[in-house]
Amino acid sequence: MNKAILFGMLALALLGLTGSGVAAQATDITITLMEQNGSGQTGAAALGDSPTAGQVIVAIAISPSDVPQPAHIHKGTCANLDPKPAYPLTNVVNGESVTTVNTTMAELLSSPYAINVHKSGPEASIYVSCGDIVANVVGMPRSGSNQTVFLAALGLLAVSVTLIGMRLAQRKA
Repeated sequence: MNKAILFGMLALALLGLTGSGVAAQATDITITLMEQNGSGQTGAAALGDSPTAGQVIVAIAISPSDVPQPAHIHKGTCANLDPKPAYPLTNVVNGESVTTVNTTMAELLSSPYAINVHKSGPEASIYVSCGDIVANVVGMPRSGSNQTVFLAALGLLAVSVTLIGMRLAQRKA
């Protein structure tokens, strides 16, 4: 699937899941996954609260590989990563992965965490892409906030995610 379409659909899905102006207290974020160990694999991950309380949806899109690649959320930062995974993610296949994780955005933003993609199952000790989980996109508005600001934030998130997807698609071409 075209990464621009994947990220556009993900952005709309995340916005739809948290988009009620009454209870929207979620923080949906997009992080950049940077190349590691000369892999050439860069991309992005989008994270947002699931409609089920206590769960987060994590979608990854990176430069594709010819083998399934393990991915995890680790404690720490890309520069200082705890090698023991905190939360397993669905393997990245053809550059894409979507996982529902039993945690909250508040937990993931409360202390350093990072998303890390490994070269392959047999070569899991080789990291190919990593991104620190930090709130870097305009967050969702609190209950009772101005609807115009809310819609502007939704539009900004959707445009940002779509542009990232388009850039990834151009790199692939």
